[in-house]
Amino acid sequence: MIRGNKIFTIAMLAMLVSVCTFAQSRWTQLPESFKHTQKNQLLGAQYLDSALIKAADSTGIRIVLIGDSHVKGKSFPQSLEATLLGTLPRLTMSYYGINGAWVGKFEESNLMQKVYDDRPDIVIISFGTNESHAPNYDEDSHSKEMLSLISRIETRCPNVKFIITTPPGSYFHKRVGGTRRRPRYSFSRNETTPKVARNIVKFAADNHVACWDIFTMAGGELYACTNWRDNGYMQSDNTHYTVPGYSLMGKLLGEAIIKTYYERVAH
Repeated sequence: MIRGNKIFTIAMLAMLVSVCTFAQSRWTQLPESFKHTQKNQLLGAQYLDSALIKAADSTGIRIVLIGDSHVKGKSFPQSLEATLLGTLPRLTMSYYGINGAWVGKFEESNLMQKVYDDRPDIVIISFGTNESHAPNYDEDSHSKEMLSLISRIETRCPNVKFIITTPPGSYFHKRVGGTRRRPRYSFSRNETTPKVARNIVKFAADNHVACWDIFTMAGGELYACTNWRDNGYMQSDNTHYTVPGYSLMGKLLGEAIIKTYYERVAH
């Protein structure tokens, strides 16, 4: 009898090791040619616990994604949704984007009512690129806009939780010649993006909000922009991304949420 129990225990341990190994091996990785990459994870993941619990019960979980053109263009949110549905079958997801938007502009739009009507458990706030292209970026003003947006959603959607994402990186462009139909531009790395990313990470920590720092994860101040561009994930304007680029980001964010679910809720 004792021998039988020992065999059963060993078999169970082997199965658990196999499951854990499979879970780790199936995660998507950034291309090997990317320099100075970091672990794909949610900072402040513990702030999502009460919302993610709903993913495991009969009520299901509702997630709303809001952002600028990368959300409006659908490749990013559709990839995110498809990734999450693989693990969270009771997921209901919606997304609302505005081309050229920043946090304050979205808050002033009529899309806010759609967010309220969806009664989300989690709202993913994904802006930052347009803030980084502002001529005089101000951290305090940006933080006040993020706090205002979160406060308004919390007022209408009690118990909602948030994930804020950093911008992935972009370039400034300047016309240097060419013709009216075929202008030529020179590009320089957007040095404001690191400031925006750092401010978002700090804001999230200060306000007990989860954060997905794709900028640091993909190479940070030294390499993020060149990593994306040199591997063909940016469009020719060096600000927007290709469909494969946005799809990769959506999958990575989805997997970061799923990792949090496995580690903190489904264990």
